[in-house]
Amino acid sequence: MTLVGVPRVVPSGKVYRQIFDDEINLVRTLGEARSKIAQHKLPQISGTIPLVRDTETCSGNGFLSHRQQMWVEGMPNDDITENPVQYKEAATLAFLKAQESENVIAAREVRGLAEVIIPEKKNSDIVERISESRRCRYEETVVTLRQELARIGMEMEVCFLEPGKLFLTKLSESDRTIESLFQVSAENLHLETYTMEDFERMWNLVSKETLKRRQWIRELDQALLKAEVDRTERIKLLLNKYSKILDDISYLLPSDVHRFIHKEAMMINQALLANRRAIAKLFVNLMEADLKGDIFYYRKLEERIKTWRAKWKQNIIYSFRQFMESERIRHPSAVNVELESMLKDQESLTENRTALLHSLGNMLPLMQSKAELNEWYESVVAINKRIDTHNVQYLMKIRLQYEKVCQECLSKVQECKNKLIDKKICTEKEAERIVNPNFYHLVGRLQSRFEQEVEMMDDHLEQLVKHTEINCRNVYQYFQDALALFDTHKCNLVRHENELHSKMNECRNKHENLNKVRAGVWFSEGWEDRGYNAVGRIRDFGRGQKEERLLLREANLDVTVDKLRTQSSDEKLKAQLEKVYAVLDFIRAGYTCQVYTHIEEVQ
Repeated sequence: MTLVGVPRVVPSGKVYRQIFDDEINLVRTLGEARSKIAQHKLPQISGTIPLVRDTETCSGNGFLSHRQQMWVEGMPNDDITENPVQYKEAATLAFLKAQESENVIAAREVRGLAEVIIPEKKNSDIVERISESRRCRYEETVVTLRQELARIGMEMEVCFLEPGKLFLTKLSESDRTIESLFQVSAENLHLETYTMEDFERMWNLVSKETLKRRQWIRELDQALLKAEVDRTERIKLLLNKYSKILDDISYLLPSDVHRFIHKEAMMINQALLANRRAIAKLFVNLMEADLKGDIFYYRKLEERIKTWRAKWKQNIIYSFRQFMESERIRHPSAVNVELESMLKDQESLTENRTALLHSLGNMLPLMQSKAELNEWYESVVAINKRIDTHNVQYLMKIRLQYEKVCQECLSKVQECKNKLIDKKICTEKEAERIVNPNFYHLVGRLQSRFEQEVEMMDDHLEQLVKHTEINCRNVYQYFQDALALFDTHKCNLVRHENELHSKMNECRNKHENLNKVRAGVWFSEGWEDRGYNAVGRIRDFGRGQKEERLLLREANLDVTVDKLRTQSSDEKLKAQLEKVYAVLDFIRAGYTCQVYTHIEEVQ
């Protein structure tokens, strides 16, 4: 067997013959080495030692075999006799080699061959030409390998582009769907028509779209990873294929080829790892972008909800202010009805009181005692109490109506609060913060105004009652004083009347006496012939003598009428009739003077 690394000279001749001879020598050397191994090959030693030996199968030399018998019979240091120690070592080595695989044995045999062959002709360029040919084939193979790698990259690019385009299409459709939802709510001018359920439904749609996008991101990641795995498998197969081709070209040693393939594989692995990192980063970026988009839409929806809540709060506050400023609350119709009824009843009672006051004036000349005045004053006091009771009752009714209005306002406040809570515009504490400072302040101010109005009416009515009572008491006192004065005047009038009657009686008696005494004077002095001038004379006579102005009346008239009956001629009758007329004139003048006298006495 030729030792490894021993140089030898290539015999002259053709190159292929020399190569063939070398190959023959290598085969022969390999055969000789294998034949020597086969000669010294020992039977395999079992891994276990039998407990019982079958003596029947042994030879007739007892328990020792033929080889062992030779060892016993041989002399020490005999070259012919086999050394049992060497045999044991050889047997152990053979047993160990028997455990080796064929590839290991073949590799060891090849390593035992010569590595360097020194040609006999040193100036031949066959080696250079072979090396150049191998180099060209090697470079062409490397170029082809890289072209194949580029082709694989171009073919696999479609597997990356199609899922990406499909993902972008789905993503744009999802974005348009979400934008359309927000666009509808943005274009809707009546945002207060929305409810919290509508916003929750909108957010549920956005959440569904978000889940779809995340599922699409996962599907895209899986598709890209699958495409990357497929490309890795194809590159792996391609590298294995071209590794064998480069080994067959034998331009480089297998280790160099493996090193080159390993280097290329390392570069490709770096690119593949970079691709995987890019895919992972793309997944993270897409997830992050989706989360940011989700946060953006959430904040946008929160702003929309905030705007919606602000509008609802403004509308509720504005509606409550309108409710508080309405005419029905500021000037309740029920209160106006009560006021009208109160005024009507007050007018009726006031008319009764006025009639009662007027009745005092009508019955004043006939009033004979204080009992009637006291009865009249008791009637006035009673009707004043009725008016006061009437006013108090209607004030209570008005107060109750105002309390009903305030209670209605409080119910409206609770309704607004429940609306804020039921529509999920705000929490209960926020509703309390909105209602307490604003609504209750308005209700309190309205209640204060109502209380001031009722108190003002009560004060005015109380002042009116006091004023009316004072006036009625003054009237009563005035009429009491008037009644006392009337009694005093009545007594004086009675006294004066008695005096007047006595004076008139005296005048009448004096007149009658004068009339009797002067009866003859009228006839003796010829008063009957003086005609119609008797009255003037009597007046003139009366002016001179006051006590003689009353003359004869009925007696003289009877005498004259008797004389008129006794006359027989027309002339005498006419003359006597003239006398009767003169007597009548005289009597009339006498009574006239008497009346004048009485008037003078009365005055």
